[in-house]
Amino acid sequence: MKHRRGIGLAPPDHHAVEIDKVTLRTLPQWFVIYARCRACRRQTLIERRDLARRCGQDLSLAELAKRLKCQRCDNRSGNLLFLQMLPRD
Repeated sequence: MKHRRGIGLAPPDHHAVEIDKVTLRTLPQWFVIYARCRACRRQTLIERRDLARRCGQDLSLAELAKRLKCQRCDNRSGNLLFLQMLPRD
């Protein structure tokens, strides 16, 4: 990709994920899912197997982020979804 000033921009890394297209089924196993509440800043790990059992494996990560609800303050708006890549040996 080219920048308007002629600076060559690098393509995304191999571990970049498009949240609109990636589902729980297609997300590689070395990614861990975290959720953070924007209101109270609570952050927690989301178990992907439990989530897939509840919502189905074909749920996109963008749709998942919209469904998040904080267990501490019951906030539903603007909650964030984070992905962390586990170290691979």
